[in-house]
Amino acid sequence: MPFAGLTRGVICSLIVAENSSRDAAKSGWRKMKNRRRFLRFVGHGTGLMALGAMGWRALSEPPEEELESFVPQKRRFAWQIDPEKCARCGLCATACVRTPSAVKAMNDQTKCSNCVVCYGHITETKIDSDKIDAEGPRTCPVDAVKRRNFCGGVDGMFVYEQDPSLCFACGRCVDRCNTHGSESMFLLIRPDLCLGCNECSIAKVCPEKAVERVPREAVDDLLDRYGLDGMEFGEGDWL
Repeated sequence: MPFAGLTRGVICSLIVAENSSRDAAKSGWRKMKNRRRFLRFVGHGTGLMALGAMGWRALSEPPEEELESFVPQKRRFAWQIDPEKCARCGLCATACVRTPSAVKAMNDQTKCSNCVVCYGHITETKIDSDKIDAEGPRTCPVDAVKRRNFCGGVDGMFVYEQDPSLCFACGRCVDRCNTHGSESMFLLIRPDLCLGCNECSIAKVCPEKAVERVPREAVDDLLDRYGLDGMEFGEGDWL
């Protein structure tokens, strides 16, 4: 019948069109997969080239013009104790990751009165001058505060210094000096002993928040004291 033949022809056309669509879809999918592979390959290759260039740049000697214009990093940081906040609690001796602690007691000689009897040196102040060295009860439990005559004999002037090899930062000499004396003794984190941790263990436990991270820069604290701020000293000039 003519109608049946027409129907079969339409069905065959539809089947052929569907197969063609499937083939086109498969071909498109293959092309897309190949394109993705190509892009992935290009990306990997570009990354490897960039890493290779970075490695060569890091390991090779910089050009001479760059060496001439190179400016070294000047700003570094260090942990330090603010003497105005420090309460001499004694935690510096035990909280530091180093044993003994990187904190040491110091005596500012520009503030010290150079007395015969020093509160940071001995606990008994009513003692004969000639008996201090032999019989004076020491403030420091390890006798780290040393006394030497500067001039005038037993009743003259004396210099007091802490022995860093003995001092373990108990803070007793600093406390007595700041409570009864000239306030010349203080606690200092020695930069040459400090490990420069990102987070200072002493700062974490300090009740007065006296431990601070400060720029590690060369500063002459005496210039303003003697009116030398802003003055330039050339070769042959002496302070």
